[in-house]
Amino acid sequence: MLWGMDSPRGKKVSQERLQSTTVSDNTARRLDLVMIVFNYGGGRQTVAMSIMIHKGLLPRPDRAIMADTAFENPMTWEYLDKYVQPLLNEIGLTVEIASHRLATVKDIYAHNGDMILPAWTSDGKLRGFCSNEWKKRVVERYARQKGYEIHEQWLGLAFDEKRRWKRHHGKRSGKITTVCPLVDSMMDTATCLLIIENQGWPLPWTSSCYFCPHKKNKQWRHIRDTYPEQWEHACEIDEMIRDHNFNERNEKGGELFLHHSRVPLRKANLDRDDSVAGSRQCSLGMCFV
Repeated sequence: MLWGMDSPRGKKVSQERLQSTTVSDNTARRLDLVMIVFNYGGGRQTVAMSIMIHKGLLPRPDRAIMADTAFENPMTWEYLDKYVQPLLNEIGLTVEIASHRLATVKDIYAHNGDMILPAWTSDGKLRGFCSNEWKKRVVERYARQKGYEIHEQWLGLAFDEKRRWKRHHGKRSGKITTVCPLVDSMMDTATCLLIIENQGWPLPWTSSCYFCPHKKNKQWRHIRDTYPEQWEHACEIDEMIRDHNFNERNEKGGELFLHHSRVPLRKANLDRDDSVAGSRQCSLGMCFV
């Protein structure tokens, strides 16, 4: 079974009023017409963007918001507290936490019974909807709740991630326009990592839920060895989904797994090096961005 509505971190009180600023460079976005909301996700791209904002390489957004999925990797919160938030404090910007209570799908199952996690099947993988439900929509609801009716939403997609950013960059949904500042600046992921290293910070772990099927063995080991409570919960979820037959999304039915080897998580060989394959992460309100 899943845990409570909010993670312990999500119960922190966010600052209500943040000071605004005026910028003149061509990255600025109509500050007199549009409120800029930085959708912080805790991944490497958004960490790099935070440093750029502090250095004045990106305009200071009016708000920074992070969705609390209630299942985020503990190390994401730790990194925010130790490195990112103290830096943003220097420019009067607080990362506000949008509660998981704002999600309409709070469990791993949608209202129609489909599972929203990108679990592994016998010969493929389900499409994930968890980030859309638990992050993007939660941040948008939080913004509306706070009265940020018309705003521009920043996502942390790098220039080399065209397959993902081309679906979002410059797109408008209702009164919200999605912008990827790293794309405008033609900055790739490697440059983001260099920015973090030049800041003297360790590279952050990829941001995701602690039971995310996209995890590599190194990440699974870290959860198992460092956060036993979250590891046990991940194993329970893995066992819970095992025999669930999804006729609509998994026509063949059969077993589902959290680990890419398609064996029970408790029995998976986490010592095997699987670092060659590409890594993915959750970040700015969308999964793995």
